[in-house]
Amino acid sequence: MNRTATRRLSLGFTLVEMCVCVSVGATLLSQAVPSLNKMRQERVLRAASGALADDLRFARAEAARMSDSVYFRVSGKGANACYVLYAGKRDGCDCAGGQSACKAPGSYVIKAEWLPAAKGLQLRSNAETLEFQHRQGLVTQTGSIDVSLQSGAGIRQVIAITGRVRHCYTGAKLSGIPKCA
Repeated sequence: MNRTATRRLSLGFTLVEMCVCVSVGATLLSQAVPSLNKMRQERVLRAASGALADDLRFARAEAARMSDSVYFRVSGKGANACYVLYAGKRDGCDCAGGQSACKAPGSYVIKAEWLPAAKGLQLRSNAETLEFQHRQGLVTQTGSIDVSLQSGAGIRQVIAITGRVRHCYTGAKLSGIPKCA
């Protein structure tokens, strides 16, 4: 009888074993949290860059559908930058100041997007306004638009003269995307 009572008491964990397990778990968790944060930021970057590419393709399609030129204008640099798709006159609309507005008569906004600073994204372009022509679907000024994180990783959307859009990464490597030349 004495042996069964002793066995029942030895079925639990000791305080030392419990402390070792908690410290190992805390160490593993402290290594995983930065990686999870990096994955979340990369997902936000890919989503914003994908939306930008879709809007560039949409501008080209709208130009063909409406039989009129559609303009894609980037306003501002870095955080809180925006872009606007519009029809009418070149430089007729803008989205600076947190609101899209057209100053030229006959111009109207098709779509406007802002990249809020809270998401940690920055928008840069080497061409302020791109004109998608309706006849051949060409772009009169080619260019590239970068969406990047404050950490330096970024995705560049390159717009060819034919109006086609391709992407590549800048800064830190992103899987599944080719490196910019």
